[in-house]
Amino acid sequence: MRVLLINTPYPFAELPLPPLGLPYLAAVLEREGIDVHILDLLVAQHSSERLKRRLKEYQPQAVGISCSSMNYPTASRILKTCKSFDSGLPTLIGGPHVSFTASQVLQEAPWIDVVVRGEGEETLVDLVNTLAAGGDLGQVPGIAFRRDGELVLTQPRPLIEELDRLPLPARHLLPLSKYRALRSHCSVVTSRGCSFGCIFCSAPQMFGRRVRFRNPKLVVDEMEIIHRDLGFEEINIVDDTFTLNAQHVQNICDELMARKLNVKWSVYSRVDTASRHLFTVMKEAGCTWVCFGIESGSQEILNNIKKRITPSQAEAAVVMAKEAGINVLNSFIIGLPGESQETARQTVDLGARLFARYDASYGLHILAPLPGTEVYEEASHYGIKILTKDWAKFDANRAVAETANLSAGEMKEIVDHYEREAAKAWQKMQSEAKAGDPLQKERIDKSVTQGFVWKLLKGDIIERVGHSGGHLKELARRVSHRLDIPLPLAEQELSGQVRDGNLTCVAEGAGGESSAWQWT
Repeated sequence: MRVLLINTPYPFAELPLPPLGLPYLAAVLEREGIDVHILDLLVAQHSSERLKRRLKEYQPQAVGISCSSMNYPTASRILKTCKSFDSGLPTLIGGPHVSFTASQVLQEAPWIDVVVRGEGEETLVDLVNTLAAGGDLGQVPGIAFRRDGELVLTQPRPLIEELDRLPLPARHLLPLSKYRALRSHCSVVTSRGCSFGCIFCSAPQMFGRRVRFRNPKLVVDEMEIIHRDLGFEEINIVDDTFTLNAQHVQNICDELMARKLNVKWSVYSRVDTASRHLFTVMKEAGCTWVCFGIESGSQEILNNIKKRITPSQAEAAVVMAKEAGINVLNSFIIGLPGESQETARQTVDLGARLFARYDASYGLHILAPLPGTEVYEEASHYGIKILTKDWAKFDANRAVAETANLSAGEMKEIVDHYEREAAKAWQKMQSEAKAGDPLQKERIDKSVTQGFVWKLLKGDIIERVGHSGGHLKELARRVSHRLDIPLPLAEQELSGQVRDGNLTCVAEGAGGESSAWQWT
């Protein structure tokens, strides 16, 4: 059985990260002896022609794709192309969005055959083996499909109790050099599940309210491989709340320090799980950033969304992290239930105050009521008016809903003001970098590199102009012309990618008479 898994592209609004879910799925398939490839369309130019070429080359016997709400329309179109290429090819889709909209997906997209609901590893193995044997899909827990034109929802599959039974993600199937070139972090999960009840989040519904933890030694084994063997300088721990279990955090930090693993890492946290001791230990073990989901500066709004924190707790947590030497990013949402001009102002003021007092960065997003969340399922109860079901717009950067006291237009004005202030802060950073501030120069240089590499990747520039006879200067000249950027910039950035081992020159032709540049 040959299975092609596809990483769905999404806009470059945030730094592209190597996928984590697909490599986990690929790993369990490989363990079962199933041939699996990953087609990563996030860090490449996506076209139906590219997809069809890959389908023709690999001849998969099933195609699977994972998506969020934001890129569900793209994922659906990709599977439609697959089905048009081969009408008998089973098409599978999973992820949080379709887990909660399975009936709708199967009704509106006849080119999608099976929806995988919830945690996918054990379900996918069972599903693929059943397809290979021509068995009854109705006996596979955790899926939805059509039988004789009727929707079939099989029984839910229990969550995976022992996460340590899962193999390490099959990252060898990813184009890792492209992510290293972007200076992306590599993601790791040390637990699954969320015991909290925030009404805007689907994590408890997707992964359960009881948190399941991995063995800290196995976690650090994985981090060591990512850093030492795969060449990533930074790791992002993507647990919903890394600091939930203090002993678990302590054990991971102890293991990192015992191995003297010099790797930077970042986490997501809640302000009510913060402690000076924990942050001090995390800093000693290499933690450089913590992201707090504060959501609002209004206690009324925090109560409405069942966040169960206070603005004073938020400030105290920021202070503890900063005093430990950890950088802080505070995340806020505009447009939550009960939002008004006054409560939105309190949110913006809190973010600005924490930035001014403690140099804590902050991001401002707009509520996107996603399937699987309480605020989506009970929108009218919470006074939320959902304005569109165009899922591509559910990126938390534009208003897709509004409250009784805050319109979509007013939300946009608030976020536009925030973005203008962020642009001013960026200009200040650029000035400080030019004046010789090493930290700001590092940030600016990183941003320039990421923008340059993203253009290379989404335009398939290396693939298009890389046949330059092995001469880096000629490659730089062609890239400069294609991207309309200064030649010195192209030379500088390409030299850096060659130095870091992300770009290499290889011989072409039977006799190696020519050469071309390619991603390693």
